Amino acid sequence: MTDVLPFTDIQPELSAVVPTAAQVANGIPIPPIRVLEIMSPDDWELFTEEWLSFHKAAEKYHAIRRYSGPGDLGLDVVAFSGERGFAEAWDSYQCKHYDQALTPEDVCAEVAKLIYHSFKKTPPFNQTCQVPRRHIFVSPRGAGITVARWLKDPLRFKEEIKERWAKQCAPKIGKGIDAPLEGDLLAYVEAFDFSIFGDITGAELIEEHSKTVFYAPRFGGGLPARDDAPMPPGDPSDHESVYLRKIFDAYGDHFERAIQSTSDFADDATLSGHYNRQRVLFYSAEALRNFARDRTPQGTFASLQDDIYNGVIDVCESEHKSGLNRLRQAITTAGSIDVGGNGLASVTRVADKQGVCHQLANDDRLTWVNPNA
Repeated sequence: MTDVLPFTDIQPELSAVVPTAAQVANGIPIPPIRVLEIMSPDDWELFTEEWLSFHKAAEKYHAIRRYSGPGDLGLDVVAFSGERGFAEAWDSYQCKHYDQALTPEDVCAEVAKLIYHSFKKTPPFNQTCQVPRRHIFVSPRGAGITVARWLKDPLRFKEEIKERWAKQCAPKIGKGIDAPLEGDLLAYVEAFDFSIFGDITGAELIEEHSKTVFYAPRFGGGLPARDDAPMPPGDPSDHESVYLRKIFDAYGDHFERAIQSTSDFADDATLSGHYNRQRVLFYSAEALRNFARDRTPQGTFASLQDDIYNGVIDVCESEHKSGLNRLRQAITTAGSIDVGGNGLASVTRVADKQGVCHQLANDDRLTWVNPNA
């Protein structure tokens, strides 16, 4: 008989999949919904504001504000439907970051604060729209079974609050506040519309947050695929006028004759083809600009433009036989510039980089013919 326990040597099995460079550098990606669970309370409120920017962009809200008045009145993040703030319909988002799904104790206190302070007309509950249109609990793990049932049954929710008022509600409203559920306060609770309360799940938050400019910087995983850039319209738009004028100047400088419009080189297949390609490049860059506006933080695309500018400016300032030669050399150089340090690198195409040259020309940062030469 032996007292030695039957230990067995172990050896982790190697994955059958060869790891990528990204996996070696960053490890196994953490699903965004798990990231929600380990955020700090302050980060959670910031995340909520980022998520609400999705609804602001969709014009559901005019403004999003984090409430910072004295005391905890049950308001964390407030979303206004109009520019007059509390004078128009508004929604309230209660940010709760707990290690578990929301319990009755978690929501009872917040409901009591909202009811009591709106009853007492405590500022800002003293304004035209005294009560929020919706009061949503925002939690990474969502509502627990009991709370979820309450939120689906407003009448039952009201009865539960009344039953729990003395022990779980009134004591949490605020220090020194005595709020027995009787008289006018009881009548106010009876008339209160409990259908304004709701919640949103972590999965729903992630789905909508993924459509904001904040998603990729916060969670990683790269940017979504871009749609193909639209083809230029037959007739140039007004916002093409500057860069097209500069292209005509480059043609005129090269051929030593005035070029005022496409009719001046309609019979030249090579020049017509070049002109049409430049417009395609411009629209490709414009499509990237629009993509960046919707998917990346402000300044990301401007930073890309700066990279292109810094990569071609020496070419533009060098001596060339003509403005057309300068234009062609700048476009060729732009296509080979490494923009790997920019957040748009994974979705930036050669045509985009070349088209940025025409955007820079439109902004008078680049030109192909020196008017003083």
